[in-house]
Amino acid sequence: MDANALTVLAILVAGYTLLAEEKRIDLKLRFSWVDKSVVCFLVSALLYAIYLPVLSAIDLALPFKWLWGFDEKVTAFTAIVAILLYLALKLGGKRLPKSKTADWQKASSHLLRNQKFEQLAFLLDKYHHQFLLAFHDRWFDQVRARLMAPYRPSIQDLIELELGKESDDNSMSSLVKTTLVNLMKPFAFTLSYCLPDHRKYREDVSASISAIFKSHLFVRHLAQTQPLLCAKFTKARFSADDEFTTLFLKELIANTSSPLYRELQDNQNCSYTGEYYIDDSNPLLSFYFKDIEIASQVSVWKPIGDYTKEFIKKQKGEDNYYNKPFSYTYYEEEKWRCPIFISIQFFTVMTSRAIHMGHQDHMWLMYIERYVDEILKNYMPSTYVDKDREFPTRFDYLIYQSLDALRDWVGAATYNAEENNKVKLDVSNVPIKWAASTLGSTFYSLVKSNKLTDSQYVYYLEMIVKLMKDLDNSSNEVLSKHIIDNATKEYELSSPDGGVVAALIQHYSRIDHVLKSNGSTFEKELSNLSGTPLR
Repeated sequence: MDANALTVLAILVAGYTLLAEEKRIDLKLRFSWVDKSVVCFLVSALLYAIYLPVLSAIDLALPFKWLWGFDEKVTAFTAIVAILLYLALKLGGKRLPKSKTADWQKASSHLLRNQKFEQLAFLLDKYHHQFLLAFHDRWFDQVRARLMAPYRPSIQDLIELELGKESDDNSMSSLVKTTLVNLMKPFAFTLSYCLPDHRKYREDVSASISAIFKSHLFVRHLAQTQPLLCAKFTKARFSADDEFTTLFLKELIANTSSPLYRELQDNQNCSYTGEYYIDDSNPLLSFYFKDIEIASQVSVWKPIGDYTKEFIKKQKGEDNYYNKPFSYTYYEEEKWRCPIFISIQFFTVMTSRAIHMGHQDHMWLMYIERYVDEILKNYMPSTYVDKDREFPTRFDYLIYQSLDALRDWVGAATYNAEENNKVKLDVSNVPIKWAASTLGSTFYSLVKSNKLTDSQYVYYLEMIVKLMKDLDNSSNEVLSKHIIDNATKEYELSSPDGGVVAALIQHYSRIDHVLKSNGSTFEKELSNLSGTPLR
């Protein structure tokens, strides 16, 4: 063998040492006994070609003739090239042999302890398709379940066996059934043992993934660098899935530089009906909202809603940022870094998708009312706030955004026309129905608090009266009634609040006369409650 072959071999060894740490770990993890056998064969061929003169001199060379122009030099180079190609193919592969699961657990635990998150994220991203597949039942799991189902006693069978209540009339049928079961049992058990069984593998993967995702620091790293990877695992069911989902989604809303903030700001394409279109350039929103069923299964609203509610609770005092005067810098820029506004926008996009996809789940849009309740508790405008402005404080702007979101969701029912007939937009649409109830109860809280100015109450009441007028004109009087019922009661089944009814009548007298109508649901319901006509 000449110097050129030695140079190539040296480059091969040096190339491995120059690989990034995560790629060397990946190569080591995915190197199964088959791979080792192939590489050992190629290395043996290489060594044989190198030492062929020596082996020939001591009569240990294999008794075969060179074919197709091969000699020891060509064979050596061929072996080196084969090794290079094989290693290159392994580096590009993504499958982790099941036999190496224990090695993966050790490696991931080591990387986690040493906070080598970049390397761990690289490996997790490479194997995640395989890990996610492990949490799903395969065809052989389903076949095994069907085979073993007849031999798992039902609850009724156990009760009858325990109490001895089997009658003599069906004793013969029970005997036949027992005989058939006993005859088929050996066959079923034998066949089930012949099927592949990856239950132990699933348990190992679940334990490994749970250990990784219990690390707050690692989840925080992934939420910032690979949020879509985290989102995919929120669909999987493993031992720490709830803890991980809560941690991941709270990290998205708590960190104002997270991808969620950017995606919500970039995804503002909304039709006149209030339907949001999800752009593919926003992977998180696409993952959860393109198919709204995923958001419903994961319950994405809970961690975000709970965090936002707790965040609002902490905004106390006149000198608080949200109790200071509203500025257009907040309207143009700062609101896109505000957890409260982003949370409202998150619910806006999510509920809009649910409404216009006909998804019969309220998506816990009632969190919006909770936000307003917490805002009212901490509402304390600074002494230098101009209360005659449209939005005296930032809190006022967020109250408006909350009511506006609810109004848009209910208002979707007014566009239930031929050009928008994909789903039924009326009281039978669960999100719309809940939005109507929540809009009413939210306005009840506003009126009951008596913390806003009269002009603000009139402004918000005009929003609601105009909406109810549109609902009446589109034959959705039931939704109008939902709004006014909840706007006059503390709870759904409680009696109307006389003080709130009187306040509504007073504010109604000041709204634009164009919005008023004797036959409107608003006037009819308030007239019935007060006992006198409004006009």
